[in-house]
Amino acid sequence: MRRLAAKLAFVHRTLWQRDYTYRWAVLLGPPPLIGVVAAALVLTALPAMWPGSSTKTGATTKTGGAPWAHWTRPVPQEAEPFAEPTLPLPPRDLSGHFQGLQSGWRSEVHPMTVDVTRDANVSGAVLASFTLDQPDIPLQRVVDAGPPTGLFVAIAQSFFVVPTPGLYAFSVRLARSGTQSADCVARLNSTRHRMIRNVNINMDSSAVLTYPATQFRLEPGLFKVGVGVGCWRGDREMGAGDLTLMVRKPGEATLRPVTADELMRPEP
Repeated sequence: MRRLAAKLAFVHRTLWQRDYTYRWAVLLGPPPLIGVVAAALVLTALPAMWPGSSTKTGATTKTGGAPWAHWTRPVPQEAEPFAEPTLPLPPRDLSGHFQGLQSGWRSEVHPMTVDVTRDANVSGAVLASFTLDQPDIPLQRVVDAGPPTGLFVAIAQSFFVVPTPGLYAFSVRLARSGTQSADCVARLNSTRHRMIRNVNINMDSSAVLTYPATQFRLEPGLFKVGVGVGCWRGDREMGAGDLTLMVRKPGEATLRPVTADELMRPEP
């Protein structure tokens, strides 16, 4: 027993002299260290456990990488379906088109920074603006409109034409292409509600991600929607892929891409 105690004393003296970590461990003791480890485990699991997340679990995804790579900051909301007013439908011209409206998006390019939590912080400054005459938003069009350096995203707005009253559901689909993985941000808002605020880490070059839908009970009119999208690798923007607004109208069973005559922006 004495020899064992002597050996332990020798090990203790040696570690105390040579290893600062050992000193802190001895001073703090096991209970604080166990508490720190437990807190770290809870914080690691917190994004998946947090109630009221703005994008619910169960997204349809074809991505690789670790399961923690799909992270969403929680945004509290009241229960669905949401009731949100729409703007009156404008009259139609002789050709049957809505006066003052045309298909597509009004888009702006905004600078973006990524914080230590891997969230994308979008600035209100406008670097460029452009319009799209189609429902999809090609990422290459965003890259072409943006500056040659720095990170940025496209913020686009339009109106969804609500033809009949009923229960509607909205989401976005982010599809990548090319040869390299990238980090991507996707957002979807209405006038009153934030539906999607997501950062996807290390998204595969062939990944296709459709986010869970948010339901609205709407009356006929124009329902304003806004989206945000951008992909980057390191400090370089990536242009391979596109973002698509998805909808499920009354009587439809599944989400589908919006059509050109369902998405209208004001004419210049």
